[in-house]
Amino acid sequence: MTENKRQIIKNTSALKLAIIIPNDFSIVWFCEVLVKELMKNNEVTVICDIHDGYEHGHYLDIIKKWGVKHKYVSFYRFFNPIKDFKYILSLYKCLREDHFDMVMNISTKPNFYGSIAAKLARVDRIVCSVWGLGLAFSENKSIKTRFFKFFAKQLYRFAFKVSDKVWFTNKVDHEYFVSRSIIKKSKTFLTKNYVNVRNYSAASVSREVSAQLRFELGYLETDKVVIMLSRLSWAKGVRQFCEASELLRAKYPEVKFLLVGQEDLGSPDSVPSAYIASYQKQDNFSWIGFRRDVKELYSICDLAVYPSYYREGGYPRGLTEPMAMGKPVITTDSVHCSGAVEDGVTGILVPIKDSRALSSAIEKIITDESLAADFGRKSRLKAEAELSEDVIIKDLVRNII
Repeated sequence: MTENKRQIIKNTSALKLAIIIPNDFSIVWFCEVLVKELMKNNEVTVICDIHDGYEHGHYLDIIKKWGVKHKYVSFYRFFNPIKDFKYILSLYKCLREDHFDMVMNISTKPNFYGSIAAKLARVDRIVCSVWGLGLAFSENKSIKTRFFKFFAKQLYRFAFKVSDKVWFTNKVDHEYFVSRSIIKKSKTFLTKNYVNVRNYSAASVSREVSAQLRFELGYLETDKVVIMLSRLSWAKGVRQFCEASELLRAKYPEVKFLLVGQEDLGSPDSVPSAYIASYQKQDNFSWIGFRRDVKELYSICDLAVYPSYYREGGYPRGLTEPMAMGKPVITTDSVHCSGAVEDGVTGILVPIKDSRALSSAIEKIITDESLAADFGRKSRLKAEAELSEDVIIKDLVRNII
């Protein structure tokens, strides 16, 4: 589409805009403000799977209340030639049926296959969103990983070629693709990742709700809670979190480690349930699986940790959300997840895969209430000043439409 034609459409009518994303959960948790900003002047349809696994899921009901249309497409996270071909075909049919003016792809597979489907369906404008590169771009040197990395690079090359704009949230990923001429810099748009600082704030959860949740989880008023919210993948630092709980258990029995997140079923990097079960036997460790009450869980914690060495999008929500809630944070010094944290200001950075360093950082914060309060206060200020969804999303929409 030429710039003149695009401007005419913008000035005379709403765009028919499709967002391709893995599932309805991802839209609600990661894209609410983006979707609502796009809906101000455009007709928005979300093409995705249902997180709950049935037709009328919890998150699907939420997006329908926003006034968003939904088209169901089955999504499979991992590489599978047959399922991937079916996914492309399903996306193509959806796009051809409704004759969309623009497609916005969010997450890895939608970037790959949504771009192919949109090109085949002759959609005028295609936008990709790169929020991290995942395990395919890890430091693992196995033949299998090298193959997937090569394959992924070719898919990215095609997706970026047919896209009008590509949104990055990790400056390292941005530099990686630009420096290798996989994408033209003129097509890119780089922001920090974002958090809804209104929804995530100390005032967003009442003391009564927090007290009831602590009671339900079996915590005493004197207990100090260290939370980690992540799916159960080794690269997220689950081992280091578990080992830190063991290292501090005898010395600080009042410090409780709370792991929140679903199993990473099907992934070669999945943490076996038997491994978590061995720590569940200890009275200072709990794994409570997937939860919807994330804000409430952050409200009862004294510290949030995210010891990831995964190829994150630069600003993981496991950090930005508790920061917005006014909590001190600990993460690794990996360039892929440390962007949100100022070492010694809002929290502490530790080396990757170092359980002792993590436990020492936890000990430093939980034994110094003044330091913890100062880190938490500055976390909130940083979230408001640099990571607010309102500012980042409005700037993004101006650049992609």
